[in-house]
Amino acid sequence: MRASLFILILFSALVSCNTAQKEKEANVIEDNLPTTGTAERDVATISRGYELMQQKCYICHIEKPDPSLRGQMIAPPMVNVREHYEPSYSKKDEFINAMVSFIQNPSEEKTLMPGAVKKFNLMPKLIYEETELRLIAEAIYEHDFGVTSQMRMQNMRQNLELNNGKKWDLNTNSLDRINAVTLKLNNFESGTISEYNQLGKEIFDEVKMILLDDSYTGELFDQLHNFFGSLETDMHALISAKDKVEAEKQMNTLKSKLREFYNYFE
Repeated sequence: MRASLFILILFSALVSCNTAQKEKEANVIEDNLPTTGTAERDVATISRGYELMQQKCYICHIEKPDPSLRGQMIAPPMVNVREHYEPSYSKKDEFINAMVSFIQNPSEEKTLMPGAVKKFNLMPKLIYEETELRLIAEAIYEHDFGVTSQMRMQNMRQNLELNNGKKWDLNTNSLDRINAVTLKLNNFESGTISEYNQLGKEIFDEVKMILLDDSYTGELFDQLHNFFGSLETDMHALISAKDKVEAEKQMNTLKSKLREFYNYFE
């Protein structure tokens, strides 16, 4: 009885210490921020978040694509990470929540970067304080990394090739997915802007599952990645479109480009 009571007291003390330590770490971050002036506090918050990003994220990620480091990369550049999150989560709070949720529990279902997962594998679960993760996510949202999507999309399109003059063979599941995407686009009737955005998300989710298919490796995967990577900006633009005119334009662009799929794959 005494032994059980001792263990219970010891366990309670350990939990209390652990909780106190977390609160202390959170308070250290909070105490280092200005207590007055919203603008000054925002700048300090972003600055602190950027410092944490350099310390914790740049261990694996580089800030921007660098051809000289291509062979050394073990994770996608941060600019690419931001470009994948911002269209789906344009509001700061949504962006931060989505990024923190993924870092705390990475999964293929949550990923917005299937090509990166296939190339680098799914990132490990990181045991960082949520307070720090939120500061890092806010810094990623606010920081100007520059823009790389358009250049990357053009390069991917230029690198599309046939398989020794023949189309690449895909499995039935992937062909069913691309046929479903084509059907959704062709049968979509003008709706609300949120319905256009949802259509973009559904298309992206179907494409994501094709790219995550473990049976695609080597040159075949590279060609799939080149094709769908060249559509990435268009899918993101449909997901984040603010009005029907813009959404209709992006939808028609996707229809046109997806027709080329059957020139390379069967």
